[in-house]
Amino acid sequence: MSVLTSDGATLRAFADSVLRAAEENADEVVPVILAVTGGILTEAEPGSIALQDEEDGPGLLWATFADRRMVFRYNSMTAMVELRDGRTDGNPFRLFGRRALPMDIVNFFGGLRAERRR
Repeated sequence: MSVLTSDGATLRAFADSVLRAAEENADEVVPVILAVTGGILTEAEPGSIALQDEEDGPGLLWATFADRRMVFRYNSMTAMVELRDGRTDGNPFRLFGRRALPMDIVNFFGGLRAERRR
């Protein structure tokens, strides 16, 4: 079940749960989660961010971008944040991890900004 709170508090709770789960990979994950949560905060539709509890790890973070509902999930096996478009299963639409170039993150969230302006 999703619980909607203020966007900032929800993002903080998501980031905290990811960083706790990534304790042994913290050096790799901290810059990624900071960039991803910053992109979500600036580009998601206001009031659309919700955290869904998961039994076995960090919660799922739902957000709407340009009328598209997306979900972010931290995968502790790969130390990457996975992005899926409207579903929680199947292959990720996008992966954010230590090997992602900063421009990958900028291009994704910047592309959303461009869609929003249309």
